[in-house]
Amino acid sequence: MAIELPLTPDLSILSLYGYSPITYPMGLIELLLLLGIGAGAAGFISKSNRRKRLEAAFYQLLRQQDSSISLIQLMAISQVSSQNAKIFLDEQVRLLDGFPEVDDDGDTFYRFPKLKLPTAIVNDDW
Repeated sequence: MAIELPLTPDLSILSLYGYSPITYPMGLIELLLLLGIGAGAAGFISKSNRRKRLEAAFYQLLRQQDSSISLIQLMAISQVSSQNAKIFLDEQVRLLDGFPEVDDDGDTFYRFPKLKLPTAIVNDDW
């Protein structure tokens, strides 16, 4: 007794899992939708991490640089692009009443009001 194979193979591997070729487009749409949601969530997490790095670098520089920050310093410490650092720095200038200054070498720094922290925070004892 020989087993006969069909002359035309099944249309897709999906039929092994109970999907018929008719429902395949719906499955493809669902897959693309899930991939889109996953990519959106990854983008949101990346943006959130970038923002945290910028904020940490900004306050670190405020303490260390006597409330004067340059764009390149912020970029170097936060490890973000110049465009993202510039957007963040411009936002902080508006929010914290900062203003740009140009030094003798022609470099632009952003001066902010003096940061006066409690001693426990300055010494990282909190």
